Amino acid sequence: MPCTPEAIRLFSEAGTAFGPAKAVNAGGVAVSALEMQQNAGREAWSFEQVEEKLKEIMSDIHTTCYEIAEEYGVPGNYLDGANIAGFLNVAHAMLAEGVD
Repeated sequence: MPCTPEAIRLFSEAGTAFGPAKAVNAGGVAVSALEMQQNAGREAWSFEQVEEKLKEIMSDIHTTCYEIAEEYGVPGNYLDGANIAGFLNVAHAMLAEGVD
């Protein structure tokens, strides 16, 4: 569930890991994308195949949030890791499109 900034601060002060909604709720969006991929390829995947692909996606999100937080000096802060990773993705896409 989304948390208030005060709740997030309390989690942080207590040393409790907090997964931001944008990261932990990505599974629903990912499954929709997997459905579109199946439809575009005129394929039908088993539940197990979809579950494995989703597990990989969510694992990658976790790893990215964790590693970016470490790299930018806020180890263990998944909220900052998710925010920084999202910003970097947008910035890199803009640069790739020629925006200075």
